[in-house]
Amino acid sequence: MNQSPNSEPQIPSQPNIDPKASSIGPLKAIIALSLAILVTLAFSGCTSSTPTAAPSLSSSLIGGDERGASHEDLARYYAPVINQGVASNQDFITAVDFDGDWIGNNNWENQPTGDLSAYVYYSVVETETHWFLFYALFHPRDYTRDPCEQSDGCHENDMESIQVVVAKNDMPFGRLQAVETLAHSHIYLYTADRSVSGNFLKVKGSVRLEESHPVVYVETYGHGIYAQRKILVPYRVVYRVGERAEVPESLQDKDISYQLVSIYDTLWVRRDEIGEGRAFDQPFDYQGHVLPAAIDGDDYGEDKANTPWGYNQETGDTLSRGDWFLDPARALAFHARFDGDFSLKYVYNPYLADLGLGDGATILRHLALEVKCAPGMPR
Repeated sequence: MNQSPNSEPQIPSQPNIDPKASSIGPLKAIIALSLAILVTLAFSGCTSSTPTAAPSLSSSLIGGDERGASHEDLARYYAPVINQGVASNQDFITAVDFDGDWIGNNNWENQPTGDLSAYVYYSVVETETHWFLFYALFHPRDYTRDPCEQSDGCHENDMESIQVVVAKNDMPFGRLQAVETLAHSHIYLYTADRSVSGNFLKVKGSVRLEESHPVVYVETYGHGIYAQRKILVPYRVVYRVGERAEVPESLQDKDISYQLVSIYDTLWVRRDEIGEGRAFDQPFDYQGHVLPAAIDGDDYGEDKANTPWGYNQETGDTLSRGDWFLDPARALAFHARFDGDFSLKYVYNPYLADLGLGDGATILRHLALEVKCAPGMPR
């Protein structure tokens, strides 16, 4: 985990609060009282806030922005080009149910006989000013060059992920601003233009593109993801988004098609399948809701692979486990600084809508974040 700076990074203010939210009956009084408490806390030392809720789903823009591109079109437009280091077919990306079932702890033994067709899981979440496109890569095995019995570095299941941040503008697909990648215990920040700078995270480098697609590099064996050029040994295959899910023809195949699969329709709908011999395990509390932090697994360690909503990397003292996926605007505002408008108000977030989190409670959570870290506040 990266070390936190001496002072907590600043979070961009939410430009506007929906006026409808302040007129929701009894909630108006709660918001007014909470604002008074937050201001009092700010001038008495700007104490840390405990997140209590997250944004909700708006019914006005389901499935895409009113300016044109659907969420599916956006996901395909920015789907990454994946340079995957390979030493064997254990490095091929595939689906969590590649073996025909949703049992997590038989994936290690089923890897040699399962279907290794290439799938990438994706999600799109939308605020007033940005789209957050999340891509997750699954491998049944995380392994090492040395035999696993000797290395102490192997585990069943592996899911590492990518967050693509796109600013809305007058164009249907907006403007790419940043890419974050997960590699083991760290999240790395890469920028696509000068409007983004580091905050809690330092900028690791610049985003490389193949047409509109960010180019990423995935390690052999351990599968950490980076958005800067890496030498991948001993071999490399290249995946690009397409209409079919293909299996590499060799360990040097440079033209493999992967198919995008919705996180919401596959993994998220099974989030209650928690326990030994089921899909997921390691339950944790997300603002009053029990979610699984890991894919169930028991070979060479228990439950080592996080779910998309189970990551706990780079949270500092401000974020909670799961925010990188479930509340990406809040996470990115903490990780980086964005020039210009950066709204924390969601117009599409089906995950938090399903959890019943949002409305006035969302405003309070984000106002707490604002007051805590507003420029000039005592700390």
